[in-house]
Amino acid sequence: MTAVAAGHSHGAPAISVLIPTFNRREIALRCIAALDAQQLPPGTMEVIMVDDGSSDGTAAAILAAGARMATPITCLTQSNAGANAARNRAIAASRAPLALFLNDDSIAAPGMVAEHLRQHAAHPAETDAVLGGLLLPEAPPPGLFEVLHHDAALAVRPAGEDLGWRAFYTFNLSVKTSLLRRHGGFNPDLRWHEDIEFGRRLSADGLRVLHAPAATAVHLHPMNEAGWLGIADREGRALAAWLVHEPGLRDELVQLGLHSLKLGTRAPRHAMADLVLKLLTEPAALWVARRLARRQPKAAAAVYRKLFQARKRRAIDAALPDGFV
Repeated sequence: MTAVAAGHSHGAPAISVLIPTFNRREIALRCIAALDAQQLPPGTMEVIMVDDGSSDGTAAAILAAGARMATPITCLTQSNAGANAARNRAIAASRAPLALFLNDDSIAAPGMVAEHLRQHAAHPAETDAVLGGLLLPEAPPPGLFEVLHHDAALAVRPAGEDLGWRAFYTFNLSVKTSLLRRHGGFNPDLRWHEDIEFGRRLSADGLRVLHAPAATAVHLHPMNEAGWLGIADREGRALAAWLVHEPGLRDELVQLGLHSLKLGTRAPRHAMADLVLKLLTEPAALWVARRLARRQPKAAAAVYRKLFQARKRRAIDAALPDGFV
């Protein structure tokens, strides 16, 4: 493992922006460029990006770009071990009392980091975290799968509301660094729902996740059919792994989508959907969805959501050990 640093040091910063990345060099470059354009006094912020074993030259590109920026940019590299392992490395390297987690495809609006700092000044308790907003880009218009991948439900929640541990989303989330370190960091064995699992552990200590939609980033994540449906498989496997690790969380995990034939947690409506998809077969349902997508995107989205949930349920049952109840 190696570490490379770029940019210019201004002493201990007020906030560290922590970003895992993997094989998305061009988007990662846009991410750090948006951070360098933040409306902040010099020395307020440092950026720590952890390259999780990329093969596209991400680390070298970040180093070269960071050398031209006023913001201190550090890029750590590691063999591919997942986003949680990368986040833990970044936490260990952080020099600031506040940690702001971004995904590499979260492109910060100019006042985003300043708003996180303002929120923490107003909410100084160690267990107060702040979740910023995440918007789809306006141009070019997002495609069907970008819309399906985007969680629009948070946008209607009031500013200042405590969203709870289930909203511990690291796409735009700031937390006191001392709280993260005191609880041992993220679970590196999880590859999906890996952030909210840590949020659940922190909730035992009184975690609040305060909604700050004015701390805005744009989600720049091109998505196609295979990529979106693949998330269903990853999410299902992660829910099964989480249950095996913490069986006592069964009821809470059902609320997150742990609907399983093996566990008896599959609702009647899920059984009906699975029966229909088995009768149609998934290829036929995909054919219908693709045809609808050309002229009736809303109808296509409804079919794709059914396919997604059915695939997630199959992935959960496949990942659960035989005899596990």
